[in-house]
Amino acid sequence: MTRQVTLKDIALRAGVSTAAISQALNDRGSLRPETRERIKALAAELGYQPNKYAAALRSGRTMSVGFVVPEGAELDLSKRGALHRTRHIGAMVRAAADQGFTVTMLPAARPDLLRGAQIDVVYFAEVAADDSLLREAIARGIPVATNDLYVDTQRSITVRTGYDEAVRAALGLLEARGARRIGFLVDDAGSPRDEIGETAYRAWSTVRGRDPLVAHLDAEHDALPRRVAELRDAGADAIFSFAEEGPAIYLQLDAMDLVIPRDVQLIALCTSDCAVNARLGVTHVCVHPEQAPAAMFRALGAVRDLDRDAPDVVDLPWELVRGSSTR
Repeated sequence: MTRQVTLKDIALRAGVSTAAISQALNDRGSLRPETRERIKALAAELGYQPNKYAAALRSGRTMSVGFVVPEGAELDLSKRGALHRTRHIGAMVRAAADQGFTVTMLPAARPDLLRGAQIDVVYFAEVAADDSLLREAIARGIPVATNDLYVDTQRSITVRTGYDEAVRAALGLLEARGARRIGFLVDDAGSPRDEIGETAYRAWSTVRGRDPLVAHLDAEHDALPRRVAELRDAGADAIFSFAEEGPAIYLQLDAMDLVIPRDVQLIALCTSDCAVNARLGVTHVCVHPEQAPAAMFRALGAVRDLDRDAPDVVDLPWELVRGSSTR
């Protein structure tokens, strides 16, 4: 086994102290630029790799992130819910590995676990303001990262995934196309992201003096054809599907041509089936919640700065993609 190169090895070759080596490699101290560059070049030549965990130990970091599993997540049997959780956990594991972090799973119903937890930040993919584990983390001074929930503490990161902006953009496009009665299709699971979408839709409708027209879907979306028909029977001339069922609705509209006029317009939310929507010509608005873990890690360094006077807010990208379909 090849022995790992140490700061002492570099110091012996460079003829300086290990303190000078540390200053050069970490861009600290008052070394002359030529000395600093010579030491860096020598470290690279020797194949020096910094020990992230030793550095973390010296700075009080644990190189671990706590991923909070929402209470009742196991009761959400919908394919969409399972896909959302699986993709988000996978994104967190990949982002953590890129930063040399490990991931500790924390059930939201067990705030007591934070008493002995050795973690640098607690991450909430989905969270409510009254979450007990969130309150416990804040009380203990542990940095927290939350998706779509602003936490007014110095040591917090708020990642805005773009769900509400996406809803407003989609509704605005349907309105610009002449839609006057826009139906909103959403899952009945009561997840924070679905609440964000429905709240944004109802607020948009209220501002424009329109009565909201909401249809809720069951976990397996077995009632999708019936809910689409109900929206159309209630006078909807357009549908925004927050339930991410653009392809299914498009195909059902074709199959139900004798029941539902073909002039109904459709825009769908999209987090995973964007390519299918594009192939079918369905206009869709794409959000990227799977980018939240990486964004959180990029902001984490600043969050540990206790001199900050405000939380860090990060906005994820989203885009509205116009399809070729007349719907």
